[in-house]
Amino acid sequence: MTRVLESSKIQSFCLTSMLFIPFIWFGLNILKPIVPSISTQSISLNQIIQIPAPKPVEPAPKPIEKIEPIQKPKEIIKPKPTPKPIPAKPVPTKAKPAKTTPINSQPAPAQQTQQIESFNISSATNHPVLAAIKSAINKNHIYPRAAKRLKQQGEVLVEFIWTKDMELKSLKILKASKHKALNDAAIATITAAAKSFPKHDKTMQIQIPLVYKIN
Repeated sequence: MTRVLESSKIQSFCLTSMLFIPFIWFGLNILKPIVPSISTQSISLNQIIQIPAPKPVEPAPKPIEKIEPIQKPKEIIKPKPTPKPIPAKPVPTKAKPAKTTPINSQPAPAQQTQQIESFNISSATNHPVLAAIKSAINKNHIYPRAAKRLKQQGEVLVEFIWTKDMELKSLKILKASKHKALNDAAIATITAAAKSFPKHDKTMQIQIPLVYKIN
């Protein structure tokens, strides 16, 4: 019995709520508060503060150039030609008489030029003085040890003058080798051999080759 009553109550509640829901919805829509609409207008700063536009800057006036007057070229004053001096006429002078020499006077004797004989001792010679000179050179012909150790070879052509007063002069190398040691040795050989050169009645100019060769 109680169950029937409870079900009937529920049914009646549901019916009444269904009837009143439309009224409640309608009332809520009518009673909705009217919110005034505020129209916001955007006001720009340009409307509030009006900034004047900048004035165009006028260009500065150009300075007026002064026009200088055209100067006339100065006239070139040519110097007057100076008259050339007239050369004085030469005064004739009396010629002095030339000095005469007496007929019996004789001119001074001319100095006799020294005669030099040239020889080239490249091989054996029959000349006794040249043979003695060559023999003295061969005895003093020394091969430098340093050049021999380095296997330096070559030929040196030497020239010198042997005077009749037994003096060695004008010693020089006409044709040198590639090695300085051999050139120095050739000069030293002639200098040492000159102590044994024989005397001759005439001055001689001699050329002789010194050969440096390892056998």
